[in-house]
Amino acid sequence: MSRIACAALLLIVVGAFSLDAQELHSYVIKKTASPMVIDGRLTEPEWKKAPLTEKFVIYTDGSAPVFPTQAKMLWDNEYLYIAFIMTDEDVWGEMTSWTPSDKCLCSEEVAEVYIDPDGDGLMYMETEINPLKTVMDLYLDKEFAKGGKANLEWKFEGIKVGVWVDGTLNNINDVDKKWVCELAFPFKTMAFTAPTKNFPPKAGDKWRINLYRYEYGRKGDKKQELSAWNKTDAKRGFHAPDRFGHVTFSE
Repeated sequence: MSRIACAALLLIVVGAFSLDAQELHSYVIKKTASPMVIDGRLTEPEWKKAPLTEKFVIYTDGSAPVFPTQAKMLWDNEYLYIAFIMTDEDVWGEMTSWTPSDKCLCSEEVAEVYIDPDGDGLMYMETEINPLKTVMDLYLDKEFAKGGKANLEWKFEGIKVGVWVDGTLNNINDVDKKWVCELAFPFKTMAFTAPTKNFPPKAGDKWRINLYRYEYGRKGDKKQELSAWNKTDAKRGFHAPDRFGHVTFSE
């Protein structure tokens, strides 16, 4: 291959890599000094000032879902706060509790958070929450595509969950507007996954996080939307740590 051809190929490869990296969204997480009431209503002034993320996209191809989702994030010295705002015409859930012997909570509507504090793709945490405030949590030693195994016995001790439905939960006879899931993740529970990071973080610290949503129609309804803040790919599904978004903690 000629030098010119080699140089052209290198430019294509580097350009493709740079474009892929640029596709990853970033978010600056503002710090709050006021106590947060975890009820799903997001009425605190801090939430009103927190910017929205970009709209979620279908995780496989980046297209726009029918039911939009956006999120917000905050932090203080004890918790990382994440709120999902999910447009939904029929908010429903069935599982009122979850154990490792149960089917995946993602068999119904859920919001999902994946957290990798040191961004190495190892020992990252996953939490799923349905509209009934039922929680499924786990951590993985590495992603499934690289032979990773999920520890389903692990619990995100101290997590707080608030849900608010703009409509009526589990009523198929009316049209809802949205549901909001508000979460508080205690930093002390995360510390074992990233010994080199600060818990709580310091201003300027950077983590990797991705946010997902399962939107399902009722039983027998084939409609479903699996959307993400940052698009991953069909082969790896949601478990693609290199596709998690970049977040920076700010004072």
